[in-house]
Amino acid sequence: MTGPDTDTAGERVAETAHSIDVSGARLHYWTAGAADRPAVALTHGAGADHHMFDPQIPALVRAGFRTLRWDVRYHGASASDTGRFRTGYAAADLRALLDAAEVRRPVVLLGQSMGGNISQEYLRQHPEEVAALVVIGSTSNTLPITPGEHRRLALSRTLMRLMPYRPLTRWMAKASAQDTGAQEYLRRAFAENGRRSFLTTWDGMTRTVTPAPEYRIDTPELLICGELDGTGNVRQAMRRWSDRDPHSEFHVIPGAGHVANLDRPDEVNRLTVAFLTKV
Repeated sequence: MTGPDTDTAGERVAETAHSIDVSGARLHYWTAGAADRPAVALTHGAGADHHMFDPQIPALVRAGFRTLRWDVRYHGASASDTGRFRTGYAAADLRALLDAAEVRRPVVLLGQSMGGNISQEYLRQHPEEVAALVVIGSTSNTLPITPGEHRRLALSRTLMRLMPYRPLTRWMAKASAQDTGAQEYLRRAFAENGRRSFLTTWDGMTRTVTPAPEYRIDTPELLICGELDGTGNVRQAMRRWSDRDPHSEFHVIPGAGHVANLDRPDEVNRLTVAFLTKV
């Protein structure tokens, strides 16, 4: 895995750090690229932080995009005292950041796992503000799930509270990534965010699915899934999701796990830039 602000070729990109206060939280975000370029807003997965996209920022800026990545409340540098997490709240946070950064709409939304759920919610609330959607390793917010899947989501809230947190961070990191550097980054991020923040986030994430059988996404979307992603029903759900929507591309990344953008960054960057250039 590459270091902060570098891509796999070792190039560096200058980013500007910002912070704003939004609804009981101080949110931190980082921008790069010229302000007059098309913008990509990147939202990380649960338990991680903005460094999840270290390999993507240089590739996007080099391709002519402006980037905004952020630490979702309860993650990284973004503190919150609200005591509750929901993807709808996070989508509102993202909109506040885009306004503060004077990001032109429509914007491209790119999210990994939880970030994909937040991006979907933003798109559902403000379809006219989104030019394209890129999702890596995430379930659909709106596809129906089985009663068994619903029960497992509810049960996971209890199981996560019962497990000792340090072994849980090691298990989650190993289950999410194939690359050892990516595993170490995730383990460290999980540990630094802390048990309370993770459980608050997990509680909200298990309540994300709101089935809407008639809903379709008309916005162009790129769905990316790691071949070895064993997280919940992600692989099956992403294929169903892509089959449902009329302007969707679906790609499986060989040898990659849940965090395909860290396991196989060059391939994910290539697919993403090609898709956005075409869009």
